[in-house]
Amino acid sequence: MKRLTFLAPDLQQAEMVVEGLREMGIGDEMMHVVAEDHDMLQKAHIHEATEMETSELESDFNWGLVAGGTLGLVLGFIMFGTVIMGFEFGSMSLLVMVLIGTLFGGWIGKMIGESTPNADLQKYQHAVEAGQILMMVDVTVERIPEVYKLVRKHCPKALIETSHLFHDHPLAA
Repeated sequence: MKRLTFLAPDLQQAEMVVEGLREMGIGDEMMHVVAEDHDMLQKAHIHEATEMETSELESDFNWGLVAGGTLGLVLGFIMFGTVIMGFEFGSMSLLVMVLIGTLFGGWIGKMIGESTPNADLQKYQHAVEAGQILMMVDVTVERIPEVYKLVRKHCPKALIETSHLFHDHPLAA
């Protein structure tokens, strides 16, 4: 899967692109649109991008899981075999420490990720604030040429950036 990212100058051109994508059989769940005016997108029945697309939520959550699990493992090994208030830390407490560390790290990563804007989209922020509409479309590699053609037809000056998705969309295929 690839993500095509580009700016539409106004709502009318964005609507034409969305309608063309729908006619090609690309569902709304594969289109992610960011605009300064959220109500405008809802009135136009355009699928707005979620936090997953506009923040570092997924990346930071994953890093939090890894860091928390590692910290839990280290603390578990440090405490392994020690006795505190009559409780001896053994292999089961090691497992519990890893689980608690992983959950805590994931939670902290989620909290950080929700408040961190997506670094790939930061370069478009000024244009979105100026009224342009940021569009992201997830397509299979085979469909890229026809989507490029559609975007060029409705937004001839759009610069289309292509990036690889590291996971396939569950509804794709």
